[in-house]
Amino acid sequence: MNVLERAVVVLVRPEGPLNVGSVARLCGNFGCALRLVQPLISVHQSDAMKMAHPSQALLEQAPVFASLGEALADVSVAMATSSKLAEATAAPWLSVERASLLLPAAGERLALVFGNERTGLSVDEAALCPRVVRLPTPGPTESLNLSHAVAVTLTLFAAAEAEQPRAAQPSRVALKTLLTEQLDARGFFKGGVRAREGFQPRLQELLDKMDLTERDLELLKDLVLVLSGAR
Repeated sequence: MNVLERAVVVLVRPEGPLNVGSVARLCGNFGCALRLVQPLISVHQSDAMKMAHPSQALLEQAPVFASLGEALADVSVAMATSSKLAEATAAPWLSVERASLLLPAAGERLALVFGNERTGLSVDEAALCPRVVRLPTPGPTESLNLSHAVAVTLTLFAAAEAEQPRAAQPSRVALKTLLTEQLDARGFFKGGVRAREGFQPRLQELLDKMDLTERDLELLKDLVLVLSGAR
């Protein structure tokens, strides 16, 4: 099965019709979906349609969203690319091996997020993606053209294979619930920054950043229960 059938390419504020058309064709090549967030061009421009051939229908039918958060509402994991943000520049290049860890469970979606050709993604937008990576650019020029970045990313994911995909969202929610219950039972939440409501987003961020399989989650749940004395 083509794992990219469960992937969606998300372009945030794209402004180059040649790039947008080229990305639509790439989505046709790799069998993934396309979404646009606040596009700065009309997808019907002749240059965009020319570069999208023979995937013009995919470009015409690409849903448009008012914000990146809305575009990611139904995905289980989102990965963004950047050559500028500190989180990406401090990390190793995206590789086939790293891509394998991000393949979603059956029935869940993976979003590959790309920012504007000139300005990239904002810090707040990148924060919506549990993974922010940089692409291999060993030469002196660090950033890739938008359509080239999409092509490299899709190629790496097309070559990726996961012996065990990421744990499904319900399993991750169960682990978060267990951790919250055990912390609550031991008086962890006592006002201030440790208040339950204030801690939940940080706990969610931590779990989102963990590349865990179903087997990993089961082991973690057992460890939490043993360490807490509940088992």
